[in-house]
This record gives sequence, structure tokens and C-alpha cells, in this order.
Amino acid sequence: MKEFIGIHDKYRFEIKLNLDDRSSYKFEYYFFIPESLNISYYTYDKSKFYSSLHQYIRYQTPDVDFYLLFDTTNSISPINRIMTYLDKLKNSTDRFVEERLIDEMKLFGCIVREKIRETNTASLLSLFSSIDESIEKINRIVHSYNYNKKIVDAFRYIDEYINIIKIERLTELAKDLNLDETLKRKFEDYIDRSFKYIDFNGYKKILPDEIDHFLYHRSLLKKFVSSCLFLRVQMAFDFYHHLISSIASALAMLFAILVTIYAQKKYPLESALFIVIIVVSYVFKDRIKEFSKVFFSKLVGDYIYDRKLKIYEPVHHIKIGYIKESFSILSKDSVGSDIIRVRNIDNFDVIDEDAKFEVVLKYKKIIYLNRNIIDKYHTRRKNLVSILRFSIEDFLKHTDDAQIGYNLFYSGKKYTFVGKRNYHLNLVLKSPGRDRKMVYKRYRIIFNRDGISKVENILVDGGDV
Repeated sequence: MKEFIGIHDKYRFEIKLNLDDRSSYKFEYYFFIPESLNISYYTYDKSKFYSSLHQYIRYQTPDVDFYLLFDTTNSISPINRIMTYLDKLKNSTDRFVEERLIDEMKLFGCIVREKIRETNTASLLSLFSSIDESIEKINRIVHSYNYNKKIVDAFRYIDEYINIIKIERLTELAKDLNLDETLKRKFEDYIDRSFKYIDFNGYKKILPDEIDHFLYHRSLLKKFVSSCLFLRVQMAFDFYHHLISSIASALAMLFAILVTIYAQKKYPLESALFIVIIVVSYVFKDRIKEFSKVFFSKLVGDYIYDRKLKIYEPVHHIKIGYIKESFSILSKDSVGSDIIRVRNIDNFDVIDEDAKFEVVLKYKKIIYLNRNIIDKYHTRRKNLVSILRFSIEDFLKHTDDAQIGYNLFYSGKKYTFVGKRNYHLNLVLKSPGRDRKMVYKRYRIIFNRDGISKVENILVDGGDV
């Protein structure tokens, strides 16, 4: 299972895991956070953790061969399917076919975007020529018949987004000082034609004084095109969580009732002892309720969770799986020895272990996917990616200033240094491999009050312990 970790923005890091063809996955994330940041049961709860967590699950962009992509006779080519659906809609208004058509247009945009990113410099203009030819074919058909506005607008958005991606890719390459001058001029000419294309079609102009609005518009286009790859996640009713809470409440209430009956038989209602017993039983009732929740949670293991999310296939609106999640704050003594070993694998001496006081957050996620449904509806979109983005903003409240001064007097001269006051969040990921042997990953997120500065992938003895 391949993974990628990196900085998503100033305060969030992102982990991408390429899921293989299994139906179920179990991930455990252990966040080792410096104790000085004041993270505890009293200052950080489940609601704060889940508000910091943003996760997606989506299909990988299908890897379609260059020639097959633009081959209109190839059944898996989006171009072929777009033409087929357009032909079906010439004399009908089948809503399902319309949705499939727009989905294929989006998929074409996603595949083209990946091809533009991956294609080497020398072959780029050839790729653009094939893209332009296909876009022109679709454009002629779309504007030759009385298709509804939704189809026409969808095509315009995808055409506009592809044109922007081409401009951005060529602009990036045109800055290369080692680029052949002849090729550079060809790139610049193509960029000029692309800007004229924007004007001709009335697309959003890229102007310095309107750059904020353009970037917002570009973001909308990107989300629209990419939506064909993202699965829809919806909160589900967590039956087991409510069942455990109900049983715990029932046991606590039973205890309180039995104590009350006993006290009524033993002491008068107005006596001080009766009042003391009732008050004590009320206090113990709450503790019994919380203890029972923990006890039953351990018994049912994977069946208990904080929340359950249903996964839906967006085009056909069919449920294809679910995600179950749970969160807890652990003491270091309650963390497994395998996790502690991975956490300390790069420690050098006693100062590394004895001077690092940390709080441990545990996040468990179980993903189940119905592969039969996925195989039934998709021949190209099969491989999935689990994406987790986490914000560190709640950890910054008790950090020191991002920059600190340090003075040193040496050999009669004063030296002043300015350095960064950094903190380390160590993240251990545990998951079972194909052979059920546990696989471990370790990451170090380096940050300060100004945000994340670096993310490191720490090697863990080939990935297992």
C-alpha cells in the first residue's frame, strides 16, 4: 500500500494512501504531541479532533494510454462515450444518460489534466493538438443540436478548465532557462492563442486586478471537474454507540434504584444518613455509567466507534461502503510496545527519551468497500485513494513565538542569532498488510506558531516491526 505525506497548506498536512483491491482496511494513527502544548482530556475533546480532521476517499485518475484516449472507436475512451451519449440525446431527454454524459466529460477533463502533468516537454504540443481536435469535435456536436443548458454549461466549464491547465503548464516550462529557444517560442505562441481562445469564448479573464476572483473561479472549475472521482461521504446512525450508551445508563440507573430502595427500608426519609446515601449513590451512578461505557467498548472492539460514515458512488447514488472512526487520548503507559518502539526508532541516547514528555492521541479508522458494486459499475475507476488532512491550529495556542533571539558573548564580541522555535508532532500509522502482518509508518511534522515548516518520512525497518 503506497502512501504520500506532505504539506497541504500553512496549517494542514496531508496523507494519501493508495488502497489496493481488498474490501476492508483498518488504520490506527498515533499522534505524539509535546506535553508543553497543553493537550489533555480537559482542553481537547473528540469534537475538536474531528473538526481538525478532513478526509476524502476518491478514485485514482484512470491511467488511459495516450492513443486509446483519443481513439473514438475505443470503448473505454471518454471521447467515445461522450460521442455515444450525445448521439442518444439528440432526440431524447433521458436524465440518466445526461448524468452519464456529464460524468464522462468530467472524467475526460481529469485524465487530460494528468496527461498534461505527466507528458514530457518535447511531446507536449502534440498532446495539446490531440486535445484541441477532440474538444473541437465535441464542441461542434454540442452546438449543432438543441441540448439542454446543463450539458452546454458542463462542456464550457471543462473546456475552460483544460485551457487554464494548458496555460499554467506552458508558463511553468517557459520559465526554464535551459529550454530550447525554438520550443520556447512555440510555447509562448500557444499561450497567446490560449488567451485569445479565452476572449473568443467569453471565459473568465486572467487579469492582475481581478486575480482573487479568478482564483476563486478556477477553484470552482477544479472541484466541478474532479467531482467525478470523489465518493460522497454521509453521516450514518451509529447504532452500536447508542446501544452501549443505553446499556451503561440502564446499569447506572439500576444501581441508583437498588440503593434508594435499600436506604428507604433502612433509614427514615428525613434522616441525614438517607440523604448522604442518596447523594453518594448519585455520584457513583455517573461513574458507573462512564466505566460501563469503557468496559463494553473494549468488549465489542471494532463494533464501537464515535461515528459512522456511509460512502456513496456519486454518479449512480449507490452505497458502496462505510467508514468507522474512533478517537481517544492515551497515556504513554497504555500505548503498545510496538508503537513506542516505532516512535523511538531514531532516538540516539537517553536525552531523546527522557526529555520528551508527550501526550498520545489515538485515531482508529475502518474502511469497508463493496468491491462487487464497484466492479459492476466501473471498468476504469477501480483504484481508490484515502486522503486525510489534519489541521494543527488547536496545537498552536500554547506555542512560544515562532522566532527567538539568542545572544552569545565570545572573545570580547557579542553575537546575536535569530532562530526558529520548532515543535515536533510524531505520527505513527499502523495497519495490517496483505499477509495480515502489521505494517508501520512513521512521520515527523515540524511546526511552530507560524505553521508547518517541514514534513519528514522516517524509515521504519522496511515498514514492519
